[in-house]
Amino acid sequence: MYRLAIRSWLPVMTVLFATSLFFDTASASPIDGTCPGRMGNREIYKKVDSVCKDCVNIFRLPELEGLCRDECFINDWFLFCAKAAKRMDEIENFRVWISILNA
Repeated sequence: MYRLAIRSWLPVMTVLFATSLFFDTASASPIDGTCPGRMGNREIYKKVDSVCKDCVNIFRLPELEGLCRDECFINDWFLFCAKAAKRMDEIENFRVWISILNA
C-alpha cells in the first residue's frame, strides 16, 4: 500500500514541479498588481476571480489559479475555467468586468 502511494505521489509532484518552472504562479497572490483597475473595483475583481477559485476546486491544481489570473484574466485559461465551472452563461458580464479591471 505504501509503495503504491509513493508511486502515485511521485509522478504528480514531478508534473507540478515541472509546470511551476514554466509558468509564473506569482500572480496567485491576493495583492498582485496584474489588474490596473483592481483597487477601485474590488467587488468586480472578486466576482471574476471566483471563476479561478472554482477551477482550482474542481481540478485540485493550485497552479490553475495563477494561470487563470494571468494578464488580468485575458487568457485561454480563464475561458477554460469558466467552461469547467459551467459559468459560460455569464461570459458577457465577465468580459465587461475584465475590461473595467484592465482600464
